[in-house]
Amino acid sequence: MENLIQLIQIYNRDPLFNSLIMRFKLKRTCKCLGALLICTIVYLFVNCGFGGCAKYKLDPIHVANSHPELGEMIKIEDFWTPEKEKYTPRGPGSFGEPVETEAGSEHLKDSAYAEYGFNQYISDKISLERPLKDTRHFACKERKYPRNLPKASVIIVFHNEGWSTLLRTVHSVINRSPPHMLQEIVMVDDFSDKAHLKKKLEDYTRKLGKIKIVRTNERVGLIKARSIGASSAIGEVVLFLDAHCEANVGWLPPLLERIALDRRTAVCPTIDFIDHNTFQYKPMDPYIRGTFNWRFDYKERPVRPEQMKKRKDPTQEVRSPVMAGGLFAINREFFSELGQYDPGMFIWGGEQYELSFKLWQCGGQLENIPCSRVGHVYRHHVPYSYPKADATLINFKRVAEVWMDEYKEWLYDKKPELKNVDPGDISDRLALRKRLKCKSFKWYMENVANDTVRSIYEPLKANGPIRNPSTNLCLDSMGRKAGGELGLVTCHGMMGNQAFQYTFLDEFRQDEACLDVSQGHSGAKITLYGCHELKGNQEFKYTKENKLLHVITNNCVTATNKGYPVMERCDNIPEQIWEIQLNDLSKLTTKRPP
Repeated sequence: MENLIQLIQIYNRDPLFNSLIMRFKLKRTCKCLGALLICTIVYLFVNCGFGGCAKYKLDPIHVANSHPELGEMIKIEDFWTPEKEKYTPRGPGSFGEPVETEAGSEHLKDSAYAEYGFNQYISDKISLERPLKDTRHFACKERKYPRNLPKASVIIVFHNEGWSTLLRTVHSVINRSPPHMLQEIVMVDDFSDKAHLKKKLEDYTRKLGKIKIVRTNERVGLIKARSIGASSAIGEVVLFLDAHCEANVGWLPPLLERIALDRRTAVCPTIDFIDHNTFQYKPMDPYIRGTFNWRFDYKERPVRPEQMKKRKDPTQEVRSPVMAGGLFAINREFFSELGQYDPGMFIWGGEQYELSFKLWQCGGQLENIPCSRVGHVYRHHVPYSYPKADATLINFKRVAEVWMDEYKEWLYDKKPELKNVDPGDISDRLALRKRLKCKSFKWYMENVANDTVRSIYEPLKANGPIRNPSTNLCLDSMGRKAGGELGLVTCHGMMGNQAFQYTFLDEFRQDEACLDVSQGHSGAKITLYGCHELKGNQEFKYTKENKLLHVITNNCVTATNKGYPVMERCDNIPEQIWEIQLNDLSKLTTKRPP
């Protein structure tokens, strides 16, 4: 013992030993502080959500006793749901955690993607009743809602859907909905041919109760199948979900309350993101508004900073010009008064514009609800074909001709392939608009979508191929999307991948991908990148010398024999001369905002 004490005394006098001890203590202290910081961040995120724990005050318009006509109000956490009495053992994907495909199973993953458009192999490993993390803002848990609200018929359309994704949608609705608010689940089978969606599905859902299966006799597409579901429903509210969703905690009362207060209000939940590969559940920003551009690409814009400053209550609804499309609730009778979906539309595509425009122009309104959360799997690709290849173009044309008045020309200018599309008979839709005494699209642009859509008319400078005459080679996207490299191949005169739009923002774009140069050195390649409308790397000038000048680098697009163009210092060489058929903008001078 004495020897041990002497040894410790010797080491204590050793500066090297003391230095090591101090480093060890410092390292351990840093680790402890780091762990504490991480725990604090996780706690704040779980309890405060994206909105943080800033001071807030529930708006009197949205709390107890402010709507006495709706009856007794109780806290959202006090509503009983079946999940509260269920015990689900922790397993793969619990609380939205990601599940990775194990080594050696890639072929099963690839097969699942080919058949379903997402990793059904991983989905099948996850419980049909997996618990989810609560992604709501902390204030949502303090909200009170009427004890009795309109009953909802939840409509789920499916076509050859995977078993686990479809049934996880159904279980999440049943488990997380107050039973007295859920009238039924109407499952519309759009002519599926998979065996598990026949008798096996009927036997399984019969045990769950409140489920009605309606089957079509032919492939009708999402739009018509949803109308079939709505016509089969008996609930006061029809609530549409896709077949690969997960309703989260407390999702239903916030939607139904807004409709109970005003039957002409349609509402959308905040759509959280479920990864199509790992099925990780990721919360999304609830303070966004849906909108569109003049090519009819769906866009989302955040609530403007000055508007956010005026919002004292983080649970307050967000007015939205356009819905995302798949997930929304509406009073069933009001939906019928609006003519449901346009029966002349095919499959899917454009229906969210038709319904959104119709809502706003015909006396209704559309809101996103921050306290209602539903996760959605966005497919990697659509795994099946459609019986009508030009369905989306027909749908767009019908929307434009019925609802957009003179603004339809803006759409046709940016999407010229619509000009020659036959929309079919639209007389019943025009009569509907007249009967409902709907407002003009100009009113919609000025009062609803005014700060989310470019409202200054900007005709295209050009729309067509970009040809180098010395080589007869044309710029070609090669079918690549954002992230791919721009190609250079023999001109074929068929537009397609060789058709580029030269915009008033000096972009060269193809759909949502723009030519982008991020490097300034000689020989830099040109990539296709998501259009951001901020110029920068995507700003090109077509000069009087017929060159394509990249403004920020001051280099010119140059043809090569390598199958792709490059950026080089501008010079007097034929490889930098490009032919573009510019539009005669003098003919468009009368086209101005109506």
